[in-house]
Amino acid sequence: MTDLYLKFADEAEANSVLMQKIVTSVEDDVVTGFYEIPRFANIDTIGVIYEPQEIVDPENPPEPVALEGWHVNVRVVGAENAEPLQPFAVVPTSPRRVWG
Repeated sequence: MTDLYLKFADEAEANSVLMQKIVTSVEDDVVTGFYEIPRFANIDTIGVIYEPQEIVDPENPPEPVALEGWHVNVRVVGAENAEPLQPFAVVPTSPRRVWG
């Protein structure tokens, strides 16, 4: 098993890599219906990660700062399954969420 920490530009990019569209209907060569299924069995979508800020004044707490990207953890079995995800892999110094 391989655990990967992934960072995408946004949710749409993540879904284009992690999900597969199944077409349910086509009219005049145009897809009119579909649903998505995951390409991997173990996907943990984190989304936007916020950096906590030091609270100096409890009555006026600072706004958290969003880190760039859309974050997802994936656990795969076999190196060949991890290969398409490698361009999005990051190595966090202190992961916010890990597999149990």
